[in-house]
Amino acid sequence: MNSVIKGCVLITTTFALLFVLKSDSHTARELNVLLHQDSIVHLWIQPKTRDMVANVYLCPITAGATPNVETELAEQRHVAECKQYSTNLWYDFYEINGVDKAGDYLFVDLCVLQEGIRILLINDEAKLPNLEGSYHFRAPYGWNSDPAGFNRSKDGLFHLFYQHYPHAVQWSTMFWGHAVSKDLINCIHLPIFMMPPNLLHLDFENGHFTGSTLNLPNGEFGVFWTQRITDFPQGTITEFPWREVQQYVSTKNLIRPDWTTKKTIVKGFPTDVPPLGKSFHDPVVFYGPEGYYYMTIGGERKDGSAGVVLLYRNKNKSADQLDHDWEYQGVVYEDNRFELRLCECPMLVAMGDPLDRNTKWVLSYVSDKGSYPVLGKDAEGRERMNALIVGHFDGHTFEKLFEQQMDFVGGSFAYQGFHDQQSGRSFTIGWICDIGWIGDNTGDANFDGRGGEFVLKDDHLIVRPLPELAQLRQSKQPQQIRKGEKCHLEKGHAELLFQFKWANDDDDDDDGSAEEKFVLDLTPTHRQIGVHN
Repeated sequence: MNSVIKGCVLITTTFALLFVLKSDSHTARELNVLLHQDSIVHLWIQPKTRDMVANVYLCPITAGATPNVETELAEQRHVAECKQYSTNLWYDFYEINGVDKAGDYLFVDLCVLQEGIRILLINDEAKLPNLEGSYHFRAPYGWNSDPAGFNRSKDGLFHLFYQHYPHAVQWSTMFWGHAVSKDLINCIHLPIFMMPPNLLHLDFENGHFTGSTLNLPNGEFGVFWTQRITDFPQGTITEFPWREVQQYVSTKNLIRPDWTTKKTIVKGFPTDVPPLGKSFHDPVVFYGPEGYYYMTIGGERKDGSAGVVLLYRNKNKSADQLDHDWEYQGVVYEDNRFELRLCECPMLVAMGDPLDRNTKWVLSYVSDKGSYPVLGKDAEGRERMNALIVGHFDGHTFEKLFEQQMDFVGGSFAYQGFHDQQSGRSFTIGWICDIGWIGDNTGDANFDGRGGEFVLKDDHLIVRPLPELAQLRQSKQPQQIRKGEKCHLEKGHAELLFQFKWANDDDDDDDGSAEEKFVLDLTPTHRQIGVHN
């Protein structure tokens, strides 16, 4: 039969994917799926125990019949085979192009930016709770964390790349997930963008870590990320068991890496003063003063006394030449407050034309003492606060004007942002990393924020929710809450808009000398709001 998708006529045929485990006897699981002639299937497989071998067969279905596992497998198309590795964290990956070859999901290259992927099967370890009505972004399955590249392509689509582990709701060796959106509210899930090599025998923490993306003249993205390297000969590096390098690749049709363009652009942290520690990651590349391209990288002093933001500049002024010629400029910012050891995920975002000397810039990073669970805390005991420092950036130094916080409660992480040339707005998004909620029915640690934008007003920086969220409003429910009263919110989501009024607001004799305090309590367990002063 024929199926029309976005003006493309695609031939579709029903197949059965048979997942067969071989040990002393055959056990099989059948998955029926409708495939186009141009379908691409992404499949990860792994046997449950080391004495088994997992095989996958592609079986055309005729007249409702399915093949007999014991007698007919030899006549079917064998498309995948996997034996157990030394760890259960690794799955073999297969890409099957076209139905003549034959998963976890499938897609059609021609239409994937509009239609996204179609999920076929999710293993139990990767399934997420169904949080009805949620408008925060999260992966369709498995783990997601840091935004790893947040940008807008020339066709107007917003692209969010993010740290991802597809096989379980846990942190592990990092993949890059990918989604697109027209409005930053409604997202379309795309094929996994980058998959790490199988180096788990060297380092459990290997993978493609956080980075950024930049628009190229040909409409593609340049992609920058940190790779942790542990495959060097034993004894060649005596001080640290691993090193972190910055890498580059360009996209192909905005959905795949073009691995022919891959290069290592920064092979190690600089050896200049101050002496730096081994943490050297999270490259964010952006266009800036004098028409150059710059890169910030998070780092630390070797003695653990402070976190630093390192600055690089490319010698070239063309975005298609950023796979080489990066020069270290020095430490652009340093912070040692509250025993801070590391400035993670630093970024510089222009609040206007990046070439204008009068444009203000926002510098942000995560205040951290190190990796989870050793978190940085501020004077009020809040963890992983995100500094927002507004100032002037001339391409060499950053001059601070004033400082704020990204939010007031902490627990968010790895913000990314960019100045959008198409709209003139400066967008940001981060990971809501309440890791302690994993496995608790009160929430889910897998959210990335719903996005927001930076707005400068009267020498204050506002992190404003996106005005596009107004499209989600359904009905107003006006309520008046007095001191000591509670308001119960029904299951779902609510936007809370407040107008405050004190009891003595209408008192003409009030001289303003009495100090008033207003406190709003939100109790997530019972979803009740209480007011007292």
